[in-house]
Amino acid sequence: MKLLLNLLKIHLKSLYFFIKIFTLQKKQVFFLSRQYDEISLNYKFIMKELDKKNIKYIYICKKVNETLNDAVRIDKNKKNIFIKFFTILSPSIKYYFNLIKQMKYIAKSKVVIVDGYNLPVSLLSHKKGTKVIQMWHALGAIKKFGYQSVGYKDGINVNTAKILKMHNNYDYVISGSTYMNNFFSEAFKVPIEKILPIGTPTVDYIREKNEKIKKNIFNEYPQLKNKINILYSPTFRNDNRDETSKIIDKIDFNKCNLVLTFHPKIKEKHIDGRVICINRDKFSTFDMLKVCDYVITDYSALTIDAIIAEKKVLLYVYDYEKYKKENGLNIELLDEFPKLAYKDIDKLLNVIYKNNYDNEQYEKLKNICTNGLSKNCTKENLKLIERCMNDE
Repeated sequence: MKLLLNLLKIHLKSLYFFIKIFTLQKKQVFFLSRQYDEISLNYKFIMKELDKKNIKYIYICKKVNETLNDAVRIDKNKKNIFIKFFTILSPSIKYYFNLIKQMKYIAKSKVVIVDGYNLPVSLLSHKKGTKVIQMWHALGAIKKFGYQSVGYKDGINVNTAKILKMHNNYDYVISGSTYMNNFFSEAFKVPIEKILPIGTPTVDYIREKNEKIKKNIFNEYPQLKNKINILYSPTFRNDNRDETSKIIDKIDFNKCNLVLTFHPKIKEKHIDGRVICINRDKFSTFDMLKVCDYVITDYSALTIDAIIAEKKVLLYVYDYEKYKKENGLNIELLDEFPKLAYKDIDKLLNVIYKNNYDNEQYEKLKNICTNGLSKNCTKENLKLIERCMNDE
């Protein structure tokens, strides 16, 4: 795998050398994502503002095949190298031609915006004046990620990170709070002065009191008009361990409604007539936050989204020691928030049933996750883009 990555690196650098020569840079923005196949909420909000100012932009949103992504990112698969090669051959060919298009757009644009790691953005040397903004798809980092996770079982492969210059070339990184700046600086290996706690446009969307969406949700799920509404959303775990069935068994459906939303990598496999599984074609997790009273998650950045939506958060960390050892944590949840984080689901649910929520610890968590956050995140991001557009 190292040999293949090094050959790819040399080839892309040689190709990009000529692309830069024959491509004229323009004052435009290039939105690039390998997280999603569609334009994200963050990108949509900014594109709308760019349209108002007649600022040109182009975009590529193409999710990388998971088989290819895992093979490169983790590189722990013990398969025979030839079997492994042919497994990733087809997605690799498709991705290669997409990379060429990305390189052309990068060379053509003054500002490049990404929402995750992108190979050509970090690996290659760009034209003078090109500015890269990392608009990470999460507002904060309760769990370790990026370079923070090197050395952990489920962390990134250090050799791959070095070869592909993971998270290189960022001029600015957007975070959700000043407290999170240190974690982002470590994860991306960038100076802390490059981290801007202005938040992303999703914050503005979450804050909106959108009565139309609420009405549509209640029409789709009329049972949510009564009872206590609990949203449960577990983070992705590489070994697919799961406690959703236990939560379903323990929920008192006479008092509560349970809404489930899963990480995109998790297959929705828990079918129970009493449970609401979100129709993602109609509603996002952000939408469902508007009608829920409590949000149960674990190490996910959804914690921050829920706090922005002013929802009560409880953390079900049943595998705390294992997760801490294999993934790493930035916040000692059980020590710092013992009345919000629980390993025992019965104790957690009793907080809801007995209306015994600890608002003091909630305010502490809120301060950590959102202190310094802009009142209008879209506007602040637009200011940053315009500043980058005019920098020489």
